[in-house]
Amino acid sequence: MKIDLADGRTFNGKVLGVDPATDLAVVKVDTTGLPTAVLGDSDGLLIGEPAIAIGNPLGMEFRGSVTVGVISALNRSIEIGERKFKLIQTDAAINPGNSGGALVNADGVVVGINSAKIAVAGVEGIGFAIPINTARPILQSVIEKGRVVRAYLGVGVLDRNTAAR
Repeated sequence: MKIDLADGRTFNGKVLGVDPATDLAVVKVDTTGLPTAVLGDSDGLLIGEPAIAIGNPLGMEFRGSVTVGVISALNRSIEIGERKFKLIQTDAAINPGNSGGALVNADGVVVGINSAKIAVAGVEGIGFAIPINTARPILQSVIEKGRVVRAYLGVGVLDRNTAAR
């Protein structure tokens, strides 16, 4: 895997592991002296505070794009596949290619990882990020084990009306 930095430097990277449920991955770069991001505390976020989404919308042509908005809501429940996630909602533009990019606060501290947006005609400015406090243990598990181990009972539950259909 090739890693391109904003300053033009290029490095080889190795995927340590992925978590398909959250679309998170960890890539290792064997070098020193790279800048590092400070991971914050997403539990301390407030609605209305600045949110800055960083990513590569629509591919490498627009790499390193930055959009600015606010934290619109917290703990938004979104179903992805069979899992329900509590996400940060922001009006900072999040587009295809932004997934995996940082959502930072006004101090440049990472508070979330850009994940998804509502893509319905007539709807703008509803993007979502995985809170960094949710992502941190997932990423740690990927680093240590190459994957995330989740408990699963093998049982599905339906309400009575749905089951009757």
